[in-house]
Amino acid sequence: MAPPRLNPHEAAHPNFTSEAQAASRLALMGSRLTEEQAVTALTNLWLINNEQECAAWDRSLAEEYHAAEDARQAAAKAEERQRLQSLADRETVLADKRKKHKSKYMPVPNARVPLEPICLPACYALKQMESGGYVKLFYFTNQGIADAEEVATTPSDRTYIWKQQEDGCHSLVEASLAKRGLKSDPLPDEKLSWEQFFEATPCMVEFMSRCQWPQDCIDMFWKFWLGIQSHPWCTSSDLQAKQALLSYQAKQWKLWHYSIGMAFSFSLAEIEEEVLKQTWDELTHKALNTQLNRMCTLNDAMAASLPCSTSSAPHGSSLK
Repeated sequence: MAPPRLNPHEAAHPNFTSEAQAASRLALMGSRLTEEQAVTALTNLWLINNEQECAAWDRSLAEEYHAAEDARQAAAKAEERQRLQSLADRETVLADKRKKHKSKYMPVPNARVPLEPICLPACYALKQMESGGYVKLFYFTNQGIADAEEVATTPSDRTYIWKQQEDGCHSLVEASLAKRGLKSDPLPDEKLSWEQFFEATPCMVEFMSRCQWPQDCIDMFWKFWLGIQSHPWCTSSDLQAKQALLSYQAKQWKLWHYSIGMAFSFSLAEIEEEVLKQTWDELTHKALNTQLNRMCTLNDAMAASLPCSTSSAPHGSSLK
């Protein structure tokens, strides 16, 4: 370890007239100087050297101060960079959490609890309504809304839920495999029951209004579905007539979505009776073919179950 330096500003002025400085005086007196002149010369030399040492001391202190200040500023900047980086990392993590868990970080609205129950379809259906895309009516039935609510509130990590199938039996379905917010594929529009059809149409029109669809478009769908629901075939005893209404509306409103904006686009407001009659003919023909195939299958099964007949001579007779 180097010994501590002495501050030249604090150095004591030597007494060159003292006995301790006699050798220094004699060295100068040998060069034809008097003792008094030697003392003066020694004093001047010491003052010059001390002044130079003080200047060097001051420069050294200034350099050390500037070096220490630069190091302090560099450390402060590094600390500030680290602090800002930590803040940026926390903001990135928080942004990812907000994106992943949107409902947790949503702002609390300044509103009271609604008096009417809130019924929301699956997020997929809402996005389709926002974009004006096609979405099946099943999403807006009571079953579809209840299905979406159950899936939305059920953890999806290797979790299974009970699902009633079309045959009435219940089975376990993995929640993570639920398609588009439902536990199973939605029913096609033509497969809905009349009760489901009456449930879905006003609900869908309501969400069209919430999603700010054009009023003329909303009015068209109102006339379209009201026309279906008030058609004389609704009270017909012919089951194919009722099914024809459901099949007609399912096909035509899907076709309307796909053709809108094209040269062959059309309005759904008025029911085209000729197309409806064609739909009934197709369903009736299909039903007759199905019934005929069943009868043929039944006849084949009955024929296969009958014993084979073999001819034999009567008892007691003789062949000549």
